Amino acid sequence: MKPSPSLIKSYKGLWPFKLATTSYIYPDHLMPNVVNLAPFFDEIELVFFESEGQNNLPEEEEIGALKDLSSHQELNFNVHLPIDIFLGDRSEEVRARGISVLKMVIERTLPLNPSTYTLHLSLRDLNGRDEEDVSSWRKRLIRSLEKMEGWGIPQKQISIETLGYPFEWIEDIVRDFGFSVCLDLGHILLYGQDLQGYMEKYLPQSSIVHFHGFQNGNDHLGIDNLDGKTVDLILSHLQNYTGVLSIEVFSLNDLKNSLKTLEERWAKRK
Repeated sequence: MKPSPSLIKSYKGLWPFKLATTSYIYPDHLMPNVVNLAPFFDEIELVFFESEGQNNLPEEEEIGALKDLSSHQELNFNVHLPIDIFLGDRSEEVRARGISVLKMVIERTLPLNPSTYTLHLSLRDLNGRDEEDVSSWRKRLIRSLEKMEGWGIPQKQISIETLGYPFEWIEDIVRDFGFSVCLDLGHILLYGQDLQGYMEKYLPQSSIVHFHGFQNGNDHLGIDNLDGKTVDLILSHLQNYTGVLSIEVFSLNDLKNSLKTLEERWAKRK
């Protein structure tokens, strides 16, 4: 399969950070997306948001093809673990299912040696309700995370994503388990959290940063939807960042607009 002509220049090695985007840019399956995007990015975020049926997990043959592509295109991967798991749910059965799903995804993708596995520690339960007893929720999270130890990957290779609740609620858990942070800038802005404070505090611990915009409550849009001063503030913090910056959007139009904005604002700050 030939690369898509929709992107015409490579962005590999242009910035201090490694630039990535998601495996859901084109309306197609994972493999065609990766093939089309591989010539242009340092890394691809393999997105497995839904766990039901695991139909979107690559088979062993596809894993082999991804490894070959990685070596020929100087391409790395990171994995976004399913978000429909609830490690702090009150139900032991729900928590056990979540742990089983995570183990399956990690074992399947481990041959790709992902730079990080991004994990949501959702405050919600299986029915979509936010847990009000944060102390009990934290204890259940810890019990679930203890069962993930010894899975053959360094704890640092798991990055815990910033979500809608204050990250301070779990920062000690992240530290004590030796996890890294996934700093999701779109979430921070969408939920009105302290962007400057989050970047100063958590960027040094972040193995990956998710960058996307929002508008009228709609998330994961191009970063051209953000105020220019906000983008400039973000880029000022990223000037010495050497981890992964993933433009976490899900359409070619949002990706192209984001790349244009990133290039223009980066050049302007020099």
